[in-house]
Amino acid sequence: MRNSRLKFQKFMIGRYGMDKFSMFLLYTGLALVFLFNLFNLQIGGFIGWIAIIISYSRALSKNRPKRYIENQKYLTLSRRWKQTFNQIRNKFYQHKQYKYMTCPNCKKKLRVPRKKGKIKITCPHCKEKFIKKT
Repeated sequence: MRNSRLKFQKFMIGRYGMDKFSMFLLYTGLALVFLFNLFNLQIGGFIGWIAIIISYSRALSKNRPKRYIENQKYLTLSRRWKQTFNQIRNKFYQHKQYKYMTCPNCKKKLRVPRKKGKIKITCPHCKEKFIKKT
C-alpha cells in the first residue's frame, strides 16, 4: 500500500492536479452520464464521458501555466454567474421592502424604499436629483 502511494506521488510530480475547473468538468460529466443513461440517450452520455476525459487529462497535464490560465478564466466566469444569481435572488427577497429604479442621467440602478409616496431621489454616482413615486 505504501509503495503504491509513493509511486503515485512520484508520477504526479510536475503535473497540474485537480483544480476547480477540473472538478466542475468531472462532476458535470458524471451527472450527464448518469442522467442520459437513466433516460437511455447515448449522445448525452458520450458528451459526459468527453468531459470526464478532459478533466483527467487536465489533472495529468504537465503544462501548468496553460492549465492555470484556464482555471482562472473558469473562476472569473463562475464568479460572474454567482454575482448575477445573488443579485436576482436579493431583488426577489427584497421586492416587498424596496423598489429598484434607474437614474435618468447615468442609468445606474438605485434601490429606494417602497410605499413612501413621491420622494426626491439623489443618485449617489452622478448626484442627479429626480422625483419618483415609490
